[in-house]
Amino acid sequence: MARQQDPEIKQLIKIERRLEEIKDRTGSTKRAFFYGLLQGAGAVLGGIAAIILLGWILSVIGVIPGFGDIAEYLRGQMAAWRGR
Repeated sequence: MARQQDPEIKQLIKIERRLEEIKDRTGSTKRAFFYGLLQGAGAVLGGIAAIILLGWILSVIGVIPGFGDIAEYLRGQMAAWRGR
């Protein structure tokens, strides 16, 4: 019966070593949390930048004809608001 447990114990020791390696690679929970926050914020900002760039390109090409009018209206409103 001792011989049957030896392979099982060896397998458990290998699993334990692998779990320790994974633990060492991942680091702390706080670090992973903040990394996730930064990654999410970067994805949102990158998406916003891509949408703005795409909208600008489409307005320059002329696919979105009213986009320039809306931009001019908003600029005028901002100038009027600053002038108060």
